[in-house]
Amino acid sequence: MKEIKAYVRREEVDEVIEHLQAAGAPGVSVIEIHPVGYGYEPSGFEPYAARPVQRYRYLHIVKLEIICADHQLGRLLDAIQTSCRTGAPGDGMIFVSEIAEAIRIRDGVRGQEALQPRTPTAA
Repeated sequence: MKEIKAYVRREEVDEVIEHLQAAGAPGVSVIEIHPVGYGYEPSGFEPYAARPVQRYRYLHIVKLEIICADHQLGRLLDAIQTSCRTGAPGDGMIFVSEIAEAIRIRDGVRGQEALQPRTPTAA
């Protein structure tokens, strides 16, 4: 299993989520963050002596977190890049990590099966 962390512009979120869902993402967490580095390129018009809070006040970056099966990784990375690439500085960054284990707390299911929605049982 893999974990994808993608740092993208807030205005790209709707489109990238649609692309991820179409590519079969099992789920996406969307977290608004306040980055310092990694994908943020400061504006040449802002003085570097400005305090960090002032320098980053208008920056709108969102972090997407996705846990997926190994075979889904390529499709999901393509979906993020396709929907977020403008060619301009600040398009963002993507990081991929290995996931050792996944456990669905509700029923104790482990591994890749934990990423799939539980099917309701007939009563």
